[in-house]
Amino acid sequence: MNDTMGHAAGDTVLAAYGGRLTAWAGPRAAVGRLGGDEFALVLELNADRRERCLEQLFRMLHTPVVLDDGRTVDVAASVGAATPDVLGARDLSRL
Repeated sequence: MNDTMGHAAGDTVLAAYGGRLTAWAGPRAAVGRLGGDEFALVLELNADRRERCLEQLFRMLHTPVVLDDGRTVDVAASVGAATPDVLGARDLSRL
């Protein structure tokens, strides 16, 4: 995106994603940018709601971003989850 629309557009998209992730995860979660266009969230999701919540997150991250100049950027993301109940560990480096 930086090559085609400029760094300001790329920064706007990253900021929008950070805001979306923070809003979705809520105040009891940790949200951070790992680098480039990769983000990580640490939060607790009940197993019975996990799939529905992740589907909601996926849809939200595919909502176009409107730039300051009014242009709209189509965006996409992949979403994955690692859970202690599946991995048998609570260590964040393993998750």
